[in-house]
Amino acid sequence: MTPATAASPAPSVKIGVVLGSSRAQRLGERVCRFVTAQSAEVPGAEFAVLDLAAYQLPFFDEAIPPWNNPARRPAPQVARWLDDMASADGYLFIVPEYNYAVPAVVKNALDFLGHEADGKPASILSYSDTPHGGNIAGHELRLTLSKLGMLPLPKSLPLASADQFLAPDGTLISDSGFAREAG
Repeated sequence: MTPATAASPAPSVKIGVVLGSSRAQRLGERVCRFVTAQSAEVPGAEFAVLDLAAYQLPFFDEAIPPWNNPARRPAPQVARWLDDMASADGYLFIVPEYNYAVPAVVKNALDFLGHEADGKPASILSYSDTPHGGNIAGHELRLTLSKLGMLPLPKSLPLASADQFLAPDGTLISDSGFAREAG
């Protein structure tokens, strides 16, 4: 392997940004828009949004666990989810907290994984419209990701009161306290 030089492009790392809410009116879209806008500043990385609402995954009901089923034939939308997860080098999970837990749509999607994410790093950005920032969901998700063979980063990024500083288009609301601190 040759090191990257000024004449050769830096290797690209593909990060799957998992948008973990399927609600019609979801704060997560604002957070995801903000993150993807900021991701343009990360050299050598490509970010692909994996919106769980778009996959329309059925509830997991396979008789044999995916990691132990070489003859598995998943439905087309499940196969697309698995292919997208397999093609990423790492992940950023953007998740809300519903009733002090990770949303069912996230857990359900993770239940379909076999070995697609083994040994890949994962970061967690939890969010809410409360001062807690989805902190409990982030901690719960870290354990699940670890048990699935991913390498979750040790700290979550809880984003509290996201509705108060992110506009619907994902930009910072200029008169929010967060924007004043960031600016």
